[in-house]
Amino acid sequence: MVDAKNPSTGIVLVILAFLAFSIMSGFVKASSHAGLSTQEIMAFQNLIALLVLLPWILKNGRRVIVPKNKALVIGRALLGLVSMYLFFLAVRLVPLVNAVLLQNTVPLFIPVLTFLFFRKKITLKIFATMIIGFIGVVIVLNPGRGFLRPGDLIALSAGFISAVVTIILGRLEDKEELVPTVMFYYLVITILVTGIWAMPAWKTPHGILWLHLVSAGIMYAAFQVLLILSLKYASPTTISPFIYLSVVFSGLIDWIAWKQTPDFMTIIGSAVVITGAILSTIHHSKK
Repeated sequence: MVDAKNPSTGIVLVILAFLAFSIMSGFVKASSHAGLSTQEIMAFQNLIALLVLLPWILKNGRRVIVPKNKALVIGRALLGLVSMYLFFLAVRLVPLVNAVLLQNTVPLFIPVLTFLFFRKKITLKIFATMIIGFIGVVIVLNPGRGFLRPGDLIALSAGFISAVVTIILGRLEDKEELVPTVMFYYLVITILVTGIWAMPAWKTPHGILWLHLVSAGIMYAAFQVLLILSLKYASPTTISPFIYLSVVFSGLIDWIAWKQTPDFMTIIGSAVVITGAILSTIHHSKK
């Protein structure tokens, strides 16, 4: 239940959540550049996250193991796996700023998907915010330079699939599925699928790579816990603008670790995307 008396606590928690997500993305990028496959990184990261979260997950007892809505829970897990795989792949190919920004275009896709799935009307205000956001996406992609980077398009695809996952999570919440159950199945299925998938190109980590992988897993677990806690203190509408600080955090990590700075078009496009996404979230949540 949301505690309306502590929205500032919710805001602090969501900022910390997306700081953890950005740091996780940095460790994933470092592991990718060291030669580990995306699926192997995912397997290790989710295994560490599962070990960290297991006491919280099992606190609900046997109810966690048997979901009420098996098809939706498994579907959410598989789509979540695909979305995260695409995001990790994008992190390997483009600067963190681009990958994080384009993956966070979820609010721009949700109105379209709810119209297609549930025939929810798209109001003029929501349509206008979507147009603003997608103009920003075009600016970030910058097709005028003569080519589109595959990594940018992959990150945008991750954002689209994340929007589908978000809608499924909404349905699971309506059906009163336990959050630990959803998380447990996502982590276990991801570990099994990516672990088996990684075997043909397996490369045993060594040295500092272990630190990168363990840190990525811990940061991912921290992200999940902090995000869930933030929603206990503030509404999604209140915390949604602060999610996009992850773009700023990612830019700082790019600059510190890889001496990369976003170009002018990326900065302008990011500002437009964030504006459109925040407005879309605010207007859509009222509906």
